[in-house]
Amino acid sequence: DSMPTPDEVSMLTAIALFLWSASSEIIGVQSLQNGCMNRFKNALNSCDPWVQAKCYQLLLSVFQHSNRALATPYIHSLAPVVVEKLKAVERNRPASNTELLAVQEGIKVLETLVALGEEQNRVQLLALLVPTLISYLLDENSFASASSASKDLHEFALQNLMHIGPLYPHAFKTVMGAAPELKVRLETAVRASQASKAKAAARQPAPTIHSAPTIKLKTSFF
Repeated sequence: DSMPTPDEVSMLTAIALFLWSASSEIIGVQSLQNGCMNRFKNALNSCDPWVQAKCYQLLLSVFQHSNRALATPYIHSLAPVVVEKLKAVERNRPASNTELLAVQEGIKVLETLVALGEEQNRVQLLALLVPTLISYLLDENSFASASSASKDLHEFALQNLMHIGPLYPHAFKTVMGAAPELKVRLETAVRASQASKAKAAARQPAPTIHSAPTIKLKTSFF
C-alpha cells in the first residue's frame, strides 16, 4: 500500500523547523537545498490561497534566520518568485478573505526584505515594494463597485504606504520622484481617503451637551 502523502503545509512546516535546527554543514548541501527551495516554490504557485499564506509565513521565518549563510540562498532563489506573485495581484485581485490574507502575508515578506537590506540597497528594494502596493490602490470609480476583499486590499496598501514613507524618507522620495505617475496615484488615494473620513465624521451626530443643573448641590457643609 502506498503511504499517504503529508499535506503541503505540514511538509513546509517540517522543512522550516529542519532549517532552523539543522547544522550549517547539512543545510548547505546543494541537493537538499534545491529540494527545499522547490517545495517552497510549488507552494507559492499553489491554487490554494491558504497554502500560499502559510508558505509566506514560513518563508518569513527562514528569511529572518540569524544565520545569514542559511537565509541568503533562500532569499536569492525565492524573493523574485514572491515579487512576481505579488505584482500579479493587480490583474487578479483577491475575491475572498483567504486570498486577501495570502497577499497580506506576502507583503509582510517583502517589507521584511526591505528592512533586512543594506542601506545602499534600500532604494532598489523599495522600488519593488512601493509600486506593488500602489498598484493595489483603486480609483474612486472602481472603489464604489469593488468587492469587500478588494476594498480591504486598497486600505491595507494605503496604510502600509503611509507607514513606509516616514520609515525610509529618503529612499521613498527617490522612488516616488522617479515615477511621477505613482506619486499622482498615491496622492489621489490619500485625498479620497481623507474626504471619505471627513464625510463619515460629518454624519456622526453631534455630542449632546448636558446643560448644568439649575440647583447646585451643596458640596461643602462648613
